[in-house]
Amino acid sequence: MESSVRIYERPRLRNPNLVIGWADAGFVGTTTVDYLIDKLEAEEFGEIEPRDFSLPPNSIIQGGVLEDIEYPESSFYYWKNKKSTNDLIIFGSKPPAIYEHEFANLILDVAELFRVNRIYTVGGIYSNTAHTEQPRIFAIINNPRLKKYLAHYDVELGSDYRGPASMNGLILGFAKHRNIEGISLWGRVPSYIGDIPNPRVCEAVLRILTRMLAIDIDLSEIESEAQQANKQIDELVTFIRRENPDIDRHIQNLERSTGTEVSEQDKQRFFKEIEEFLRKKKGRREND
Repeated sequence: MESSVRIYERPRLRNPNLVIGWADAGFVGTTTVDYLIDKLEAEEFGEIEPRDFSLPPNSIIQGGVLEDIEYPESSFYYWKNKKSTNDLIIFGSKPPAIYEHEFANLILDVAELFRVNRIYTVGGIYSNTAHTEQPRIFAIINNPRLKKYLAHYDVELGSDYRGPASMNGLILGFAKHRNIEGISLWGRVPSYIGDIPNPRVCEAVLRILTRMLAIDIDLSEIESEAQQANKQIDELVTFIRRENPDIDRHIQNLERSTGTEVSEQDKQRFFKEIEEFLRKKKGRREND
């Protein structure tokens, strides 16, 4: 396959670190990288052409007229850190629908081109945890020597796992073979609200990540978003608990840390109730 990487310019960077985020549970990965790009005013310098890695794109139709075909963005940004000897490359994208291995290796080709010092991937993962709990972050590393590094931060080391690899897993695994250190930071997102944006978990990830990168950014905006989201989530969950006794019991078990698993049927019922709740709220607003 011909390389799909397009580099518009080649900035001179000092020992850059690479941060990668995907659209995942709670939209933690993409929200985190978007926040960094915005607050650092990072500049775009390249992309991965999405056509070879996407299923049929979105159609944009206005008034019955097809205006455009929209592919997901997969762009590289850079930022020069004046307070440190480590600059930053940031990459955010939806996970590729096909050719995941090739996509991951294209990212690592760019990492090698700029002699990246270390890779940090960020994301959210569905977890059997209550939405009222303080967000917890755990890490996966591709080099045992990084255990000492993690000891300086409020981060758990991930437990044993053997199963299908996520894009973050592919990135860290392939980076290991290229002798590039990698750390995945995962925020635990309650499974029953995993499809709702969760800025509260994003804030927790950003606090750890910015410390690791020695970056000082204003987190007040994500804090405000987290507070607003907490109110909306509390409202949603209160409604769902009132309508679904089974899920109410599940959430009570989570809040008591009993670790009771929620069934797939209950999850689907929960999401349907959320959709119905939002639809009713929208209808009430339109009728006001």
